[in-house]
Amino acid sequence: MKKVLALFLVLLLLVPLFSGCAKKESVLRVGTSADYPPFEYVDEKTKEFVGFDLDLMRLLGKKMGYDKVEIVNMDFDTIIPSLQADKIDVGAACITITDERLQQADAVPYLSTGQVMIVKKDSTFEPKTFEDLSGHKIGVQKGTTGEEAIDKAIADGKIKNANVMRYTSAVLAITDLQNGNVDVVVTDAPVATYYTQKQEFKVTGELTKEEAGLFVKKGNTELKSKLEKALSEVKGTQDWTDLINKYFGG
Repeated sequence: MKKVLALFLVLLLLVPLFSGCAKKESVLRVGTSADYPPFEYVDEKTKEFVGFDLDLMRLLGKKMGYDKVEIVNMDFDTIIPSLQADKIDVGAACITITDERLQQADAVPYLSTGQVMIVKKDSTFEPKTFEDLSGHKIGVQKGTTGEEAIDKAIADGKIKNANVMRYTSAVLAITDLQNGNVDVVVTDAPVATYYTQKQEFKVTGELTKEEAGLFVKKGNTELKSKLEKALSEVKGTQDWTDLINKYFGG
């Protein structure tokens, strides 16, 4: 009986030791700005973060061996600074790859896009070029390449006497377009297409061609390589096709 009791006490002492050796859950922190459908937004019914980028990151996270993908919502222009400060691991928010951004972080290209102009469906104003935007109220989201393209066109003299309205989200810009507070909104092509399918809008012209990327901290070659490998394994599969069909209508 004493031997049994002694063995029991030894095992009891070892329990904390073994529990301390349990594997810690691996979490991939994904920074996004969940106000940019169909790429990232909050589902009205479930209140969950959804969209092409976020569903894609959940697929990639699983491929990369992570136990969990944590979505961290923030303002768009704080995503890359958050990468630099190690607050997140990946930035996924239809972020266009530019030379300036590549000086601050590394990127893995995943989708071709571009900046287009969207107006109300019954509008007689149908701009095709930068010059056509002269004298009009233009809506753009802060920190985006759409804003950058408009500012450059103004500086180059292509756009004259325009009033540029800057918003913290594309949703607010589109809402002001609907309410007649701006004449046109410049945004990513898939986003514009999404709104033309949902509401009374139309795309009138393309201003730039771009490539969107998934961003990681500058110099984090290990994570970048894992991301590239996982993306190559997902692209072209049925999962990829299902995401394209679900969020971009094919």
